Amino acid sequence: MAVIGAGVAGLAAAEELAPRRDVVVFDRLPVPGGVLPYDHPGVTTLAARCTAAGVRWLLGTTVVRWEQGRLLAVGPQGVEWLDASHLVFAGGSRPATTAELPVAGPRLAGVLPAPVAIHLAEAKVTLGRRVVILGAGAWAEAAREAIAGQRSHVTVVTRESADGVAFGHDALVSGWTPVAVSGRGRVSGLTLERAGQQLVLDCDAVILAASPRPLRNVDGAIFEPAAGVTYVQPAADTGTWEQAASAARDMVSQVGQTEVSR
Repeated sequence: MAVIGAGVAGLAAAEELAPRRDVVVFDRLPVPGGVLPYDHPGVTTLAARCTAAGVRWLLGTTVVRWEQGRLLAVGPQGVEWLDASHLVFAGGSRPATTAELPVAGPRLAGVLPAPVAIHLAEAKVTLGRRVVILGAGAWAEAAREAIAGQRSHVTVVTRESADGVAFGHDALVSGWTPVAVSGRGRVSGLTLERAGQQLVLDCDAVILAASPRPLRNVDGAIFEPAAGVTYVQPAADTGTWEQAASAARDMVSQVGQTEVSR
């Protein structure tokens, strides 16, 4: 069985599977950790548990194609096809794009995916004075923290109810669906819909932080559900590393229990 990604979600999934399967963990980086440092306590703990459970490592190796029953890996060992009864994908996540949400409108300055917005904010770039964040998960929380010192008026928009989520002093608009952005050159408005009604929010920045998707997908395993593929990456958007690890284990708890090991 192949696990793609050696971040917290991938390591926890590999640890869960190892007692009943032969597991190989792949990652394009030469060390485990993913977005966390290789010496992060959670990473070192999970990596040690994986090694003790018999997990094998192919780090510094990129999986580029999946065909049910085998995968194509490129790394220091060369280019080769390897057998795998199942693929567990934990290769990173990103927020959905405007096209994926979908949100109509022209390509405008100020409409940014959360990872880009966070990097700009950390570089002391002011994103806007009236910022709308789409989503209420981990990406949204990270974006809110990154722009906290910019004295921006922040509105968080979620399609679902946000009961139990703390938004501090931010404005919250829940139960509305974003449908379009507008503006000339730079975004100046975001249109929301609910039950046939429309609401337009004035804004000069929109941060996309909703509906996480696989970041670095593998050709042949693009869509979910894909035959022989389990996606655990959403687990990485779950609170602390311990919570993410627990969520990943739950996602793979039934995988491979009735399959014949290869």
